[in-house]
Amino acid sequence: MSHSLIHWIRLKFAQHELWAINFALLRPQLSLFGAASLWAWIFPPLLSFGVLIGYLMQNYAALGSVINLIIGLPALILLAYWVFRWYFICLGLMFGRRNMAEKKRAEVNARIEKLLPVVG
Repeated sequence: MSHSLIHWIRLKFAQHELWAINFALLRPQLSLFGAASLWAWIFPPLLSFGVLIGYLMQNYAALGSVINLIIGLPALILLAYWVFRWYFICLGLMFGRRNMAEKKRAEVNARIEKLLPVVG
């Protein structure tokens, strides 16, 4: 059950990313709004994780700090990479450079094709 739910979430997120890229290519000056819409997928898990870490740090200071350091720092680095990549794609589109967006679109299309079931 959880495998199919995770698969469905990954597929819908990839489809939303494809929509954001197509929106950005169509309207480069508004591309940051399409990229910002992806935060709807990122914010709820981060908020629940933040509440858990906050609880641990309040009641078990040493354990919460260690977990925050071990899990939070790598997660922050990965999230920063994702955010800045989208920002530079949008910035490039605003200045007329489409190559990063086209590369990202091809990458997302390949990911969607891998996630979709084979029919026939």
